[in-house]
Amino acid sequence: MTAPAAGLLLSEAARARLGERLSALARQAGVPLRCHTPATAAGALPDLRAAFFSRDLYEGSELHRPGPPSDAFFRLVDAAPGLQWLHVFSSGLDLPQYRASLARGVRVTGSSGVTAVPIAQTVLAAMLAQSRGFAHWLPAQARREWAPLAGAARPREIETQHAVVVGAGAIGREIGRLLGAVGFRTTAVRRSATPAEGFGRTVELARLDALLPECDWLVLAVPLTAQTRGLLDAQRLALLPPHARVVNVARGGLVDEPALVRALREGRLAGAYLDTFAQEPLPPDSPLWRLPGVWISPHNSAAAQGHEQRIDESFLRGFQAWLAQSGGNPPV
Repeated sequence: MTAPAAGLLLSEAARARLGERLSALARQAGVPLRCHTPATAAGALPDLRAAFFSRDLYEGSELHRPGPPSDAFFRLVDAAPGLQWLHVFSSGLDLPQYRASLARGVRVTGSSGVTAVPIAQTVLAAMLAQSRGFAHWLPAQARREWAPLAGAARPREIETQHAVVVGAGAIGREIGRLLGAVGFRTTAVRRSATPAEGFGRTVELARLDALLPECDWLVLAVPLTAQTRGLLDAQRLALLPPHARVVNVARGGLVDEPALVRALREGRLAGAYLDTFAQEPLPPDSPLWRLPGVWISPHNSAAAQGHEQRIDESFLRGFQAWLAQSGGNPPV
């Protein structure tokens, strides 16, 4: 007797890119496969066992407000009684679209690591540029002013600067590796003091406050959880020295934004590179747009032309493992 086909939900674009490879993997595993897209689905999909939320389905969405393609996809996902596995393009699992699947016990996997290299490269570029004088030279160029840095205004050597990176996942480790390669002294902060590859030392999160007074760069690369929300609050900002700078390429909810604005306005921090914010898009009236020493990218530090390909490969690895583990059928 022929086994029933296992349904997979994915976008039209993902099916066009991956359809042949998915079919080949399913044949090798002996699993009949039926691919659905939101456009071709007619009502609920009782055969749906797996789904792939690719980056193209996120178009038109904001961090806390799903767009129409996302809504259409998750209406089908959330109505599928036999769904076993959902793979998503993001590294974190904190988007509101994922809550229903997580709550009902669906296995949800993220594309962890696919953004590590471009995000780390962006962080390195911003930190080097601000450390080596471009925050002075570029405004001078805009004024057509010949303004060499001299005397005490000259930048400090990179080797004298201490970067504290909170989070030692794929992104944090790559940031630590690149920063160490160009000479920054690096410390990883994680839940335990287990050594993190690429860092000069590792300390546990409970010791973060003791590190802040000796910190030149505080880099946030940790997931947003109940424990990390508001991690950088007014009290911790006050522990940083006035020459320190903050980098956030994780989630805006890690930072007390009004407290950060006050510290920057009052000269208690030298600057910041920020990719994520409490509200996205960042409102036009946010003071962060205008504060000197603040550089902003629109949740775009991972931008790279190979991004979708890396996400696809992450999904294909997970799809092959899912076929092997489940046989494409609901667990008995």
